[in-house]
Amino acid sequence: MNEVKFKYQKQIDELLALGCQLPELIAPNNLRACRFAKKMRKIEGYNIDYDFSSFRKIADLIYFEGPLLSHYVSSKGDDYLFYWVDRDDSDNRWLVLRVNLASLQKYIGKEATLFELIQNPNDGYLYSVDVSNDIAYHNVRLVQPSALPDDYLPEVDSYYAFTPIPADDAEELMTYELTIPYKERTRFEEVLRKIGFPVSALKKVVNSAAVF
Repeated sequence: MNEVKFKYQKQIDELLALGCQLPELIAPNNLRACRFAKKMRKIEGYNIDYDFSSFRKIADLIYFEGPLLSHYVSSKGDDYLFYWVDRDDSDNRWLVLRVNLASLQKYIGKEATLFELIQNPNDGYLYSVDVSNDIAYHNVRLVQPSALPDDYLPEVDSYYAFTPIPADDAEELMTYELTIPYKERTRFEEVLRKIGFPVSALKKVVNSAAVF
């Protein structure tokens, strides 16, 4: 059977190599056509059940025709970054990593890069999660940074060069207006954690405390 060749076959082959699907359409009079459907990359990792729906957005850190990097807080008071990396016809894919406020402040203060945060997540791993157009979270995986495709990674020199856009209902914006430098703040947090101070209340105390 002869292989069907399309006009611009070289360009088509290049797109296929990048993960684009190529459904063939038969137009009237047996004219052949095709359209491209973006297929997201496969990632090696462990499938898990994890509910991100209760997370609250604090701010979009990078925004261009939609959020690309956002700061969320979990119901336990932990800070997470959601970094957009891929999409197809029905889902958007995000890398999700837990960060401490010291690391986040260093990134906002242009002392650390997004590349460094993703390569060195707090937990030693990060999450890959697909979010459907109706905001359903699924296909959640635990992923090692070394397993990420190169095009999922930001540039090595990805220093912060934007202005955070606070979420409309965000009340805790102390991450961007700290009264304590991140080094001192980390030391203060450690003291509070050692005495068993609730994590959910920790941010308000740290935000209003004086440097010591």
